Formats: sequence, C-alpha cells, structure tokens
Amino acid sequence: MLNQETLTLMYKDYEVLSFIVDYVNRPKIRIIKELEHFDLAPYGISKDNDSNDMRLLRFFNSRKIAENRWDYDLIIKNTGCRDSFELAFKGHGLSLSNHYWFKRDGEDLKYDDINFFSNKWDDTFARAVLNGKYEELSKCDLNVPDIVTQGWAVKGWIYDNGPKLIKLGIVKDQYEDSLGEVLASRLASRILKEDEVLKYDLVKVNDKYGSICKPLIGIDEELVPLIVVLPNDLYQLFLSRNNNKEKNREFFKRVSEFGMPELYDLFVKISCLRSLCFISDLHFDNICVIRNIKTGKLKPAPIHDLAGAFGTSKTGKEFITKLNKGSYFIIYFLFSFLESSWDYSWYKPTKLEGFEEEIRNIFSKSNFFTPELIEKIIDVYQHQKDALDEISRRN
Repeated sequence: MLNQETLTLMYKDYEVLSFIVDYVNRPKIRIIKELEHFDLAPYGISKDNDSNDMRLLRFFNSRKIAENRWDYDLIIKNTGCRDSFELAFKGHGLSLSNHYWFKRDGEDLKYDDINFFSNKWDDTFARAVLNGKYEELSKCDLNVPDIVTQGWAVKGWIYDNGPKLIKLGIVKDQYEDSLGEVLASRLASRILKEDEVLKYDLVKVNDKYGSICKPLIGIDEELVPLIVVLPNDLYQLFLSRNNNKEKNREFFKRVSEFGMPELYDLFVKISCLRSLCFISDLHFDNICVIRNIKTGKLKPAPIHDLAGAFGTSKTGKEFITKLNKGSYFIIYFLFSFLESSWDYSWYKPTKLEGFEEEIRNIFSKSNFFTPELIEKIIDVYQHQKDALDEISRRN
C-alpha cells in the first residue's frame, strides 16, 4: 500500500493544482503547486486565500463515502482500503456532481473519454452493493461514481439507458425511508414545477424496495452545496432557527437580501414541503445550487434527498408507533415554520386531492407499516395539510 501519492486535480482537461494525498497521517491533503488553470479550482478556493488547504480538504472530504453508512466496513474491507479517503483515490474520482477528477503522472486521459455523463462505466460495484454481495467488490473496477458519493443510505450508481442512482435505505433490510422519499417526491411533484424537485420512482432489487432517480445535473453543470455559497453566519442562523420564530424570520430576511430571489422562494417551498411530509433529512447540507460551467450563473438545484419523509426515518418509526392525538401538535411544532407573510400563490391545495391513496399504496409494500399505522400517518398528513391550507388562504 502507498502511504503518499502525488496527483493533479483536473477540471475537465485543465490542470488546476498539484497536491499530495497522505493515506496515513492527518491532514491528508496538501497543495504543492497552483497550476495554470487554478482559476478553475472548486468554488470557494481562489488565489492568495490563506484557507485554501482547509477548503481543499473540505472539498475532498465531500467526495468520499460516509463513514456512518451501514455497509461502510464491508465496503472498506472488500476493496482493501484503510478508509473511505483511500477508497476515493483508488479510481480517478470522477463523479456525477461536478467535473473534477484526479490524474496520475504519465496518464494520457481525456475528460470526454472517461466522464460518466457521456460514457458508460462498469457498474458491477453498484450491483454488488445493492445485492449485498460485498465479497465481489475485491474484483470490481473502482473507476466508478460510487467511491465519491456521499450519504448514509445503501446505494449504487447503475447504468440503465443512462446513469441512475438506487437507494435501498439507511439500515440493513429496512427500506422504509426510501418509500418515504418516493412519496415525498410524488407529493412535491404535484405542487411544484417540474424543475423544482428531483423525481424519485419506486424500484425493487431482489426482495427490497428502494428509490431510483437520475442525476441532478447535466454535462454543462456543476452541483455546489449551499454551505459553500452562503456566508457561515447565515448557515449558523439556519441551524439556530428551529423552534425560534424570530431567528426564522431573520434567516428569511437575510436570504432575501442575498441577491438571489429564487433562493428565497426555494426556502419557502422547502419549509412548506417539510411541514407537509415531516421530513427529517431535508436539511441545509442537502440544499444546493447548480452552476452553469459556461456562464457561471447560479440557480437553485431541484429539491432532493427526501429520505425519512412521513415518519420513515429510524427515530420517526419509533415515534409513529407511539403516536396519539397529542403527538400531532409535537410534529407541527417540530416541522412547521410557516409565516403568513410569505407568498403562497404557487400552492394549490386541490392538486393534493387523493394523495392519501398514494400513501396507502406505497406503505402497503412495507412489513413495518400496518394498516393501522398507515391510517395514523394519513391523519398526521391531513393535520399538517389543513394547517398549510389555512395559512395559504389567509395570505
């Protein structure tokens, strides 16, 4: 095993910087030299910035599998890696979120020939994970998007008439959070515009249900986490706004002054969706913007990562089993941050008519959700919807 390696960070076919990756010691990334096209470095990294090393380390940390994935140890063991950081550098670090990759000395590679937007890859890695055959990872090609894909859920990028991501849930053999993600996507698709939400469909792998979706971006786009774009104090304000109406109002005031009106509208719609679906995973780190790599223009990314909706997270399931009428007000208090001053003209309650049957249909595929529990979830949903309907009417 190598202990250190020198690589070049590439942006498409442009050399951005040379860096050392240390597989043993921390910090693991150190910039050696800014190269000709350093102006194409990841968002937030620029010339004469004293925090470049820290920002670059954050960038690379965002390009590796999560250490709290249920199957993390199985993946690391069967790929022969010391940790997810080493796994991320086993291939070329190509992803379906941006156009950066790693080039080794002497390699004669072109981005157009290897990127995953234009080219099919060997998705044996993903199919081994999705089928629970982790021992097969030792023989897999590691030039795959999976080695730089974050998130807790067991997931895999397959190639089926183009790239698609399948998620089977966060805990072994418990896929309810994926069912919740499909439901939340279907609800959001009824009330939001097509380009405002990522569509998740239901898929079955062997005897397990999961969600399946296409990539968030296209070949000329880059996904940038909002935490990188917004000032840190605004991020801290977002974290502190829970159950605090004054800080919630201050957050929206600051967002409205940021100079990106679409972002303000996005947070309004996210707040309404979070209230309707009582989503646990729709947090700040899962909110992004898309940058057009030709024009530099930013726009909000479609709402995505909807796992845990309708009480399907681990803690949500524990709460739902003990549900009573008093719990409805706790859920409203925890998930509803709605202001009468917002513009609700986009929200059409009639578009949600009959959605209760969608809930019954999807949750009937779960062994956990009994008919009685499903009806309790529907009661909570109707309670939340009634509150949103009322405030939108007043507006």
